[in-house]
Amino acid sequence: MNNKLILLVDDEEEILTIYGSVLKNAGFEVITAPDGLKAIEIAKEKNPDLILLDLKMPAMNGAEAFLEMKDDPQLKNTKIVFLTAFSDPEKVEIDEKFAKEAGAFDFIKKGISLEEFAEKVKGYLK
Repeated sequence: MNNKLILLVDDEEEILTIYGSVLKNAGFEVITAPDGLKAIEIAKEKNPDLILLDLKMPAMNGAEAFLEMKDDPQLKNTKIVFLTAFSDPEKVEIDEKFAKEAGAFDFIKKGISLEEFAEKVKGYLK
């Protein structure tokens, strides 16, 4: 067990359950948040090694939460990876462009295989 702590942020319960289980099975400790506001609160309290952040959420979207975290001295060096489910190729490019320009660590499209997802996350925390 590597005991790395991951904060998984998504407004879809199914995503939190499935991705959370995959990450736990890969040996990570996982905490979840349903939106950007709660994610910031939990991140400040728990100081995770990695934040997996959905872009489109109610209350506060992932882009807003990301920018707030990067402005926070306590969280600014935390690795943040965006998750998105967009199937519209134009929108995905916009999201990828934002992620790169904003300084996100990486960008994962939901829908990749769960094995690939787990391997990517392991790579981020090596």
